[in-house]
Amino acid sequence: MSARPTAQGPEVAVREAGMATRADFDFSAEVTMAGGAAARRNWEVLEAHMVAEWSCDLDATMATITRADPFQVMHATGLHVRGWDNVREFYRRRMETFQGQGFFARRWVVADEVIVGNGQFRGTPKGVFFGTPTGGKRLCLPMTVWIYFGDGLLRGEATYLDGLELRRQIEHGAPDGAESEAVW
Repeated sequence: MSARPTAQGPEVAVREAGMATRADFDFSAEVTMAGGAAARRNWEVLEAHMVAEWSCDLDATMATITRADPFQVMHATGLHVRGWDNVREFYRRRMETFQGQGFFARRWVVADEVIVGNGQFRGTPKGVFFGTPTGGKRLCLPMTVWIYFGDGLLRGEATYLDGLELRRQIEHGAPDGAESEAVW
């Protein structure tokens, strides 16, 4: 079933698609609300977006994104995607290269125009991942993501991580115990 935005919002589109729910993923991070009603609405949109993306439902993912110049930026790899069709293609490729939850947040700060997440990327991508070819090795990297909102929907993401460590892990894999390293 294809998810479509509804008058009730993108989280309803996710439920109507019959995909995984919030309970299927790790949302245990500390959340600090630093704004008002807009911040709460942004958090709801982001939760719907993450469930749709991690469920690999492209239509439901795109239902959470504004058509007004959306973007994806990963500074460590030089990836810079702009525009609705290009962002849709970015997500389509991401869903082929890596399925499931990849970002495991430790903390979120939720404001009226932006949400910032701090945590780790954990997963085993196969193929071109965020603009970088991978070979199917396990990755575990500290990561921060700034998520911007507009028109009541997600506008874009700017992701920060150590590019040298990303390249090292693509070649050799994550070191043993990387998930428990105290980098916070």
